[in-house]
Amino acid sequence: MGRVPVLRGFILFLLLLAALDPRLPLPGRVVYLLDFSPSARESVFALGESLPRGARYVAFAERAVLLPSPTARRLDLGERTDLRAAFQEALRLRPSRVVLVSDGLFSPVPPPFPLDALYVPPKAHVDLRLVPPPYPFLGETVGVGVVLEAPRPAEARLRVEGPAGPLERRLRVEGRRVLTYAFPLTGEAEVRAVAEGSWGRSEAKARLLPADRARALVLGDPALARYLEAQGFLVEEAFRRPLEADLVAVGLGVLDLPPGAPEALRDYLRRGGGLLFTATPKGLFFGGWDRALPEDLPLKPLGRKGAALVLVLDVSGSMEGEKLAMAVAGALELVRSAAPEDYLGVVLFSSSPRVLFPPRPMTAQGKKEAESLLLSLRAGGGTVLGGAFREALRLLQDVPVERKALLVLSDGIIFDPKEPILALAATAGVEVSALALGPDADAAFLEALAQRGGGRFYRAATPKELPRLFLKEGQEVFQGEGLEGRFPVEALSHPLTEGFAFPPLSVLLPARAEPWAQVVLKSGDRALLALGERGEGRVAALATDLSRSWKGWEGAAPFLGGLARYLAGGQRGLALYAYPEGEGVRAVVLGRLEAPQVLVGGKEVPLVPTGPLRYEAVLREEGVLLSGKLRLPLALPLPGEWTPRDGEGNLKALAEGSGGRLLTLEELPRRATASLPLRPYLLALALLLFLLERFLEGRRRPSEVF
Repeated sequence: MGRVPVLRGFILFLLLLAALDPRLPLPGRVVYLLDFSPSARESVFALGESLPRGARYVAFAERAVLLPSPTARRLDLGERTDLRAAFQEALRLRPSRVVLVSDGLFSPVPPPFPLDALYVPPKAHVDLRLVPPPYPFLGETVGVGVVLEAPRPAEARLRVEGPAGPLERRLRVEGRRVLTYAFPLTGEAEVRAVAEGSWGRSEAKARLLPADRARALVLGDPALARYLEAQGFLVEEAFRRPLEADLVAVGLGVLDLPPGAPEALRDYLRRGGGLLFTATPKGLFFGGWDRALPEDLPLKPLGRKGAALVLVLDVSGSMEGEKLAMAVAGALELVRSAAPEDYLGVVLFSSSPRVLFPPRPMTAQGKKEAESLLLSLRAGGGTVLGGAFREALRLLQDVPVERKALLVLSDGIIFDPKEPILALAATAGVEVSALALGPDADAAFLEALAQRGGGRFYRAATPKELPRLFLKEGQEVFQGEGLEGRFPVEALSHPLTEGFAFPPLSVLLPARAEPWAQVVLKSGDRALLALGERGEGRVAALATDLSRSWKGWEGAAPFLGGLARYLAGGQRGLALYAYPEGEGVRAVVLGRLEAPQVLVGGKEVPLVPTGPLRYEAVLREEGVLLSGKLRLPLALPLPGEWTPRDGEGNLKALAEGSGGRLLTLEELPRRATASLPLRPYLLALALLLFLLERFLEGRRRPSEVF
């Protein structure tokens, strides 16, 4: 009957022992993973005799195989390094300890077991790749990237052959070097490259297929037109409606284009078109676009001093009806086109003078009040100019601007003496212009008034011409100023500026960027090139005259072509950019796309929208861009077998992150110990004894009853 307490005590002893988790030492298995990729295999082959015998050996590159000995060699495992295949093969061998022998030139993959590592130096080699532009236009000057990579410094002789003729260089490659082989793409083209040295020979080739040519309407900027033609654009230089080009470039002023052109350009931009404004002598601020399209122009004049203009308007009885209505419409155009630093006033004359409002800054509130007063005008009385003319000059005396001007409008004969008025115009120090409306106007006197006053004389045959002529005079008075000299250019971070070294400018219009626009180029605190998106389209403004700046700079045509294609991207173009990021590439696609994806290895990777008409994805392999019916192969500058890395640091981080360490040759393990966990066996034995105890207790109880 004493066996049950003994069993119970032994069970408790087994449970206590299991809690201590004892282990039985056994002989273990060492597995060596030998890197047979092109960059490491020569060093690993040379190390074969020094590796311990008695272990298991797995060779790997893109595939992994079991080796019979450490001196066995395999050259058929691929040209890249894939740690996953090596780890899977090692797991199949149930190792007690794993040692990775490699140069560390690979993308890190967390091991599923503790890993030790031994670093071997990579082979001296220069790898060569060609990266063509992903979406070249026919006729565009394209650049094929010639990428040389060397994990160790090496000398190389490079020869590139293609449509632009041979390019030969002797160079030293340390890490990565990138050159550009540029040529006009006039049809299907092929580029071949060879790099040679004491380390051996590398070859690469790329084939380019041009896309359709883009269309550009260039108005008033012949220099830009020639640059875009060199980039393969079909260029037209005559304004016509409807606007059907992929890009419209404007170097003319508002008044140099047909009536309604600003509205047509605004609608074109909102529908997805691309607009570019350039600072020719008639364009940008000189052309009044900052006033005609104030909400759509990304640049505004900087440091403008402002000007003052007083309209001296005839409101005699003969002006009643359409004449006065169109004069008011012209005055309203001036109000809308004036900047906050400009002053505008109106003095009326008929039988007597009346100040409608004195010169005031054209702020938002000032414009609102001026418009309200102008809309209240009525006609009546005679045509007496002298008093109103003198009053207008008096009002201008205290206005704090340097440039001051008067514009006199009349449709009839002036009744008061004319010579005093002419003499006053010649000596007042104010720019006086005049506008004769209709056949009954005193044109001879008004022309003489403009000549004496140093201004401009206009004729309007019909009242409908008044708004345009008023705006023309406002453009003359309120225009900005350009600077001449030598202005250094600073490029800000943007895909358009990558790879360009911009020379100084000869001409610069002082400008600032609107809050919604992105500055791409600047000179000091002045914005040179700014761009943005309005509606579904893209707009840019360039504050220099291309006929005088960048003459002789080889990068002008490629840069302006890239800018034009970017702006046209909202309409029909497509721009692709790739930036190395970690072990992959961040692909940025600009253009109108339909749910774009990249097909990589049979899987669809969505491109994430990161802005209007902008999509991004991080890719680790080349693939095909899919968007609607578009299928575009992507050639990306992905890290390769020879991409320079800190191989030793890479191995150390991988080993220590898994619980192992970086070893020296003397520390390589020849054998390993394994341990057999005894806890499961102890628990199983305790369970059996417990069941035996319960059985013995069951037998004892019936015998006690009798």
